[in-house]
Amino acid sequence: MKNTNFLLLLFFTLPELKWKFAAGIPGQGPQDFYQLERRLFLPTEKGFKIFSQPDRKLKEVWIQDSTLWIDNEHAVEFDIDEIPANGVLPLNDTSIIYWGGMDSDAEYLSLDSHSTPKELTSYPDWDKTNNQEEPIFKYVKNSVLNNDHTRFISFYGYFKRFRILNTDGHIIKDVIIKAPPYEEAIKEDMQDRVVYYHIPPRTNGKYIYVMCKNSTRAENRIQELQVWNWDGEPIARYDMDRKLTLFSVSDKEKKIYAVDGDTEDVIYVYDLPIP
Repeated sequence: MKNTNFLLLLFFTLPELKWKFAAGIPGQGPQDFYQLERRLFLPTEKGFKIFSQPDRKLKEVWIQDSTLWIDNEHAVEFDIDEIPANGVLPLNDTSIIYWGGMDSDAEYLSLDSHSTPKELTSYPDWDKTNNQEEPIFKYVKNSVLNNDHTRFISFYGYFKRFRILNTDGHIIKDVIIKAPPYEEAIKEDMQDRVVYYHIPPRTNGKYIYVMCKNSTRAENRIQELQVWNWDGEPIARYDMDRKLTLFSVSDKEKKIYAVDGDTEDVIYVYDLPIP
């Protein structure tokens, strides 16, 4: 196996999880990878798309002879003043929804490659403690689009709560999960806060799968897997057997593939519940 210490992406075959190759050189050259939106990898017929944060570009990547090639010629650039580090959801080849930054009063903005940003919604006002923390940190969240890109769901890190919105920013459903552990008010100190939804959710089109941590940063409580539908209705809940920091859903293989950032060289595989 080649040395992968300086390569960003590891490739395996499914369903065997057989090692294939590693690729993706970190750097700022035309065929290098630099500050990617880590939650965003969009499959395409040719390969997949990535969002490069520093130059605000959506780029297609394809694999040829165990090498990754970046299509910089047809990359789509978006006119965003601040690096959209908090989240980006591509609606199509030329339009995105992204999270507001430090200087924005909007929680979400929409933008296409031929226009200026449009504010969609303001931040919630759920915290009644007069905490002066910037809303981008207080209302940190992870989101996923449905398969036809007409609505998206956002799960909040410090509130046991999620919202379903359409791509015009209209709130379709606002759901509070008051199952214990549940705290209505967040703590001033981040280390004392209960963390709920801490990693990106996934969808197979019909259902949303999301991990809920239910513990503070210092605690080592095993998280749970929640399953919801796109109407905001609960479908199932499962206690996991270990801490996970990232996962993906394969509807074709009916599997969940997951990793723990503290454990190297291990991919955990689970049968997909409620496929």
